[in-house]
Amino acid sequence: MSHSTSLDPQDISRQATRHETTAQNISEQLTQLKTNVIEVLNRSNSAATKALHMSTETWIESVRNSVLSHMNAMAENIRREANNQESMDQDNMSQILNVPLETGIFLGGSK
Repeated sequence: MSHSTSLDPQDISRQATRHETTAQNISEQLTQLKTNVIEVLNRSNSAATKALHMSTETWIESVRNSVLSHMNAMAENIRREANNQESMDQDNMSQILNVPLETGIFLGGSK
């Protein structure tokens, strides 16, 4: 079985998109949670409900600022590194193609 370390640019793009999609889905669920807690608060103005509201608000903002920002940054990093790797591959290929003919023959190439 042949193994390859080569990464398909389309696979890389799909992985980055999955990170963004997951982050968006989590964000939507957090928004829904916030709405649900506000609805509970509107029905019951007790100290426990107010505490639930405050802790939920804090937790949601924490998740948005940490988890979601990291997921979106990871997607950006995946794309940036894929582009950097592609540029490096092109530079290396250019250097290989510019190896003098005599060196290529010495290394086993043909005329």
